[in-house]
Amino acid sequence: MTQHFKTLIRAVETTSQLMEIARSSQTYRYTVGARASVYLHVMHADVFIARHDSPTVEIIAKLGAPFAWRIAAEQDDAGVYFVAHRRAVVGQLAGALANAVYILTLPSSAHIVLKLENVRVSLGGLTGDYEVLPEGKTPTPLLRPKNR
Repeated sequence: MTQHFKTLIRAVETTSQLMEIARSSQTYRYTVGARASVYLHVMHADVFIARHDSPTVEIIAKLGAPFAWRIAAEQDDAGVYFVAHRRAVVGQLAGALANAVYILTLPSSAHIVLKLENVRVSLGGLTGDYEVLPEGKTPTPLLRPKNR
């Protein structure tokens, strides 16, 4: 009985270690100007977006099976760009383990552009009017009156 219990404990420890290997969390932080833009292109994920008064864009990427993801993040004078794609073959082999959660916190004044593929989005701390177009529709530029 004692040997069986020790084997069970080793199996649980090994499973726990494998689960840690299969999970990853990475934080990306960028200091931005007042008129910065943020471009986010992600797939097969949950995205949480919140605004704050700090001049900082923060993206926390929580990845299951991190080896199944390709991430590119960079900044230039116009803003921050973040793209995360699940690798085709490896992502399919990893299946449900290759899940992702992205937590995005950006300045209240920042412009955000989202390109989403099979994503669930949650918005928090937002004020204003928002329009979500039907799938396949292209947004029409808004006409603004000239300052007189």
